[in-house]
Amino acid sequence: MSPRRLRLLTTGRADWNILAPVACAFHDDPAFDFGLIVTGGHLDVDQGLTVEGVEATGLPISDRVPWGQGSPAVRSARVLEGVAAALTDDTPDMLILLGDRFETLAAAQGATLAGVPLVHLSGGDVTEGAMDDAFRHALTKLSHLHLAFHEPAARRLRHMGEALDRIHVVGNPALDGLIEASRMPDAELERRLGAPLGDRNLLVTFHPVTLQPDHGRAELEGLLSALDGLDDRWTLWVTAPNADPGGDLIRERTRQWAEGRRNVHVCAALGDAYPALAARCRAVLGNSSSGLAEIPTLGVPTVDVGLRQSGRLAGPSVIWSPADPAAILAALAAAEALRPDAMLNPYGDGRSVPRIVSILKATPSREVLLRKPFVDLEHDHG
Repeated sequence: MSPRRLRLLTTGRADWNILAPVACAFHDDPAFDFGLIVTGGHLDVDQGLTVEGVEATGLPISDRVPWGQGSPAVRSARVLEGVAAALTDDTPDMLILLGDRFETLAAAQGATLAGVPLVHLSGGDVTEGAMDDAFRHALTKLSHLHLAFHEPAARRLRHMGEALDRIHVVGNPALDGLIEASRMPDAELERRLGAPLGDRNLLVTFHPVTLQPDHGRAELEGLLSALDGLDDRWTLWVTAPNADPGGDLIRERTRQWAEGRRNVHVCAALGDAYPALAARCRAVLGNSSSGLAEIPTLGVPTVDVGLRQSGRLAGPSVIWSPADPAAILAALAAAEALRPDAMLNPYGDGRSVPRIVSILKATPSREVLLRKPFVDLEHDHG
């Protein structure tokens, strides 16, 4: 039997942190003919040109689809056209993609036009504070096989009319090997960071809140005011925002705030240093999904600020705070006081990748996958 031809789409640092273990497993398995399609922020200098980290893995890149400059709508159009062309010239049995990005939705439309079945990871999640919610649910309806990270997500997929035999709960593959990745020696981590670790480290990430008229600028100001209230014993590691609308303004405001502060380090992209740095922090602070879905596995608490992640499943080590300086500082103090037994991660057990590989080996043919049924809600017995 000839190898099953798979392509995996990656659009930036956020999905690559989750997809890299999956990509490595498929590449190493002779049952698959595997390649990457790289697009989005990976090819963007402002996003840290993170394609270099992808290249460093040695994994084969089948296609690069630049999105250029312009609005999200313009960039989406380029991704749609580029991915459709790539998949028409080199048609795989399946395209694997993850999550809720606008450029991921564009790529999914391109795959649909090229007649390629979609395998979607992380469908059924909820983030009520961002337009990502709509993109994720639209991706569900375009997709033919669903790899959910937890049972509540799988239940929502069933409620959206997806067939039971097309839905699998696999957990978050970013947790596979996450603890091992966090054990990078201090000297190597500091070399990559370009600065020494402090005695009290704090990792801060704030992305645009796309459903708010100001894209989260007011929430950002509340967060920065809270950080102003920390004393010099803290060393702050601030990662850049994503490419959502409002991201440029947040990036510039953060740079302005950090300028001249010797205990603040702004990082365009951390790559595989991210788990190693996070594991050495007293807490992770901001509104990134990684604080909910990955960081608890490292035994580190999260302070989730504002509305961006509203509705998303969270474990007991995640403390939500409004974007009020006093509330954020109180939440940070509460996070530091959490007991180790609070560090439970509802997103998986660190054994997701073998499940995913097994499922895709048993998946029906491309022709069967493309015939997608709609299951009325009364047939859901889950």
